[in-house]
Amino acid sequence: MNDPDANLDRFSALSDGIFAVIITIMVLARKVPTRNDGRALLELWPDLVSYVVSYAFIAVVWLNHHDVFKHAESLTSLLAWSNFANLCWISLIPFTTAWLASSRVANVPSTAYAAVFLLVELTYMVLMYESFRQRPTSDAATLDQRRMQWIRAWVMVALFAFAGLAFFLPALVRMGLLGAFLILHTKPDLLRNRAIKTRSST
Repeated sequence: MNDPDANLDRFSALSDGIFAVIITIMVLARKVPTRNDGRALLELWPDLVSYVVSYAFIAVVWLNHHDVFKHAESLTSLLAWSNFANLCWISLIPFTTAWLASSRVANVPSTAYAAVFLLVELTYMVLMYESFRQRPTSDAATLDQRRMQWIRAWVMVALFAFAGLAFFLPALVRMGLLGAFLILHTKPDLLRNRAIKTRSST
């Protein structure tokens, strides 16, 4: 099939299917309490916290994935392979989530968990680069939006790298750093307002 739009649609649909399988695997891997009381549920807090963070991260990645593909015009080799690399690291999230939970958020599993988040973000940035390259623009609003996307991506890279290496921090603090990506996506104007204030003060 030589229709670029059809190829992109099929590739995006394939990616959606992989996302669905990953989420299903992660749900099925969750433990259930061994007793019928509240304390038994509380004892599973590492499992619950890691699941919520992982699910939210996959949801954000899926939304970003669809957003960045809107800029792509053709299925190039770089776009295809960077997408497969991105999905490869995303597919490891159920594994690292289960390991993190079973270890009760120990240092090495926490580092592996953060490393997967970091690799997902880095491969997503390659997707951003190739998609934006295919559709250059001189529109000021679009350029500003893309600039904020790059800033947000680099901030997330820094957060994930720090969370992975911060052995000296308590487990829940490291999880909080990994969950900070939600703030950047639910409150995107935080970075934009900060950038505007910085430019106006110079």
